[in-house]
Formats: sequence, C-alpha cells, structure tokens
Amino acid sequence: MKVIHWNTSKEKQQMSGVKKYEDNLFKSLKSMDGCLEIERIQRSESKIFGSIPLSWLFRYKCLDADIVHATFQAVAPTIYFRRPQKFVITALDLAPLIYPSSIQDLSLKVQWRFTPKVLKNADKIIAISQFTKNEVIRLLDIEENKIAVVYLGVDHSMYKPMDTVKCKEKCGLRVDDKHVLIVSVGYERKRLDLVEEIIKEITSSTDDVKLIKTGYDAGLKGRGMSMGYIAEEDMPYLFNAADVYLHTAEYEGFGLPILEAMACGVPVVVSDRASIPEVVGDYGNMVGLDSDDCVEQFVEKIVACIEKGKDEKAVEESKKFSWEKTATETFKVYEGVMK
Repeated sequence: MKVIHWNTSKEKQQMSGVKKYEDNLFKSLKSMDGCLEIERIQRSESKIFGSIPLSWLFRYKCLDADIVHATFQAVAPTIYFRRPQKFVITALDLAPLIYPSSIQDLSLKVQWRFTPKVLKNADKIIAISQFTKNEVIRLLDIEENKIAVVYLGVDHSMYKPMDTVKCKEKCGLRVDDKHVLIVSVGYERKRLDLVEEIIKEITSSTDDVKLIKTGYDAGLKGRGMSMGYIAEEDMPYLFNAADVYLHTAEYEGFGLPILEAMACGVPVVVSDRASIPEVVGDYGNMVGLDSDDCVEQFVEKIVACIEKGKDEKAVEESKKFSWEKTATETFKVYEGVMK
C-alpha cells in the first residue's frame, strides 16, 4: 500500500499543534512494520508559493499513491486539481465556521470557501475527537459511518515529570513563586477574558501566584507574563516549571497542551467544553463555563491544585494517548478504505 501525506506544515517552520501531528504521524507510520510505503509532501518554504491556495495548484501531487491523506482539512481542496485513487482527510476542527471573525486574511477566506464542500468528497474523514466528529456531522451533514475518530498523541519520552524547582530555574522563574501556565493563542474561543478575571481574583489575595503564557500572539492584558514562542525542546521544562496548567477554551478540536501538561504530572484545571472532557477523562478538574460562579470555581480548583503539587493520576490518564496509537488507528483507516 502506497500512501502520500499532503501536509500543511513546512519543514522549517516553528512547531505548532498541526505540525506536531503531521510530523509524529508520519514518523510513527514510517516506523511500522508491514507493507506500508509512505511519503509526505510539505508546503514550500517560499512566502508566496508556500501559501495553501497556491499549494493546491502547484505543490501537492498524487505520485501514483493508493491513498492520499490530506492531514489538515484546508489542504483538501487540492482535489479540484488532482484526483487521488482514495482520499482521506483529517478534520482537526471546524472553528472558523463557528467563529467567522477568525477568518481575517484572503488566504483563509479562500480556504474556508472551498474546504467544507470538499470534506463531503472524502472516502474517509479522520476526526481528532468525538466532538470534532459530531461537529462534522452537525455542520456539514456528513454520514456518521464516513468518519473515524483517531485521537492525537503525546511523546512520553519527552513530556514526562521532572523536578519542578530545577525546571523553574532553567526557565528563569522565581523558585518561591507558584506559576499558572497557559499555552494559547488569542482567539475568541480560547476565552482569555476569563483568564484575566481568574488571575485578578487569585492575585487580589496573594502575591506569590504568577501567570505565565506562551503562544504565537501577544500576551494578556494587565496581569501576567507573556513568554512568546517557546521552542519545542524547551516546552517540557516549562510545563514542569508550572504548578498548574489552566485551559479556559470553549471550543477545541482536541487540546494538545492539556495532554502534554498531564504527561508531565502537572495538575490541569480546564473548562468542560468541546473535546476537553475526552482528553482529561477520569482525571477531572473541569469547570462549567455556564456557571454564574465559574471564575470562583476556577480559582478554588487552581488553589487546591497548587497545594497538592504534582499529580501521578494525571500522568496515568495521559498514557491512554500516544503517537504510536495514533499511527496504528490511522493505519486501520487506510486498510478499511482499501477494502
């Protein structure tokens, strides 16, 4: 069986959740024993020809593959110009359809003009959570049996518990302070407005709890320290330097940083929305965003987690996910498509 991955990521770009999925899926599938021949096509490093719409035209090829797998939904409109024998698409989320304000530039407008229609032409859609599967069914009216749920994974050799004090020192943080970490961009659906209220409430009664944020965009207004982009090899140290990981999003396709924090043994306090309950599983520590006192609930759980410290239960729950498992389940999808 010959499989070609059409990736949205570029080889030399900074790490992101999508690139992490594409890199680890390809690596894990390539290392599997069996009859799978696999190649990948990534976008050009060129600013112009590396755009997704121009990649539809010039970059992605079928190369006589039995299966072409578009590993990001916005790559899928390539089939207007190429005709794969069998076509698999990964749907990470449909957030732009729910939050149209996030579609700001021309490239995104073009992508989301065609992407929803093309998903219906797939032989199989891989959804990265049951929530995403339900959204594909609800928003695009696609048959349930056409969609398989394959969860994302985590590299447990990289994301694992380490000494908190040493990690604080390595990250340049005060050892005596307690740190609440957020890994997020500033999209509306991430609900950073709640983070502002939560931290304001906590810091009104104590001076030793500090908020730290990492992500692509600028930081939070008011309280908190934005660390900007952190290289992938340094992220396990930052997670382990944190005393609590906070995630307030109301819409997530999966929520990879939550899983990575749990793998490091860091207690997580999260919203109960979208795919997030699927990730935290039995571990819990969820807050209902519809509650009138949700800010107070977040604060209470954060304070309790700080007092408790590292949590082995979080580590155990995270072991339900791995990139090897992601690859195995994806290979099963390929086999089903070829029958």
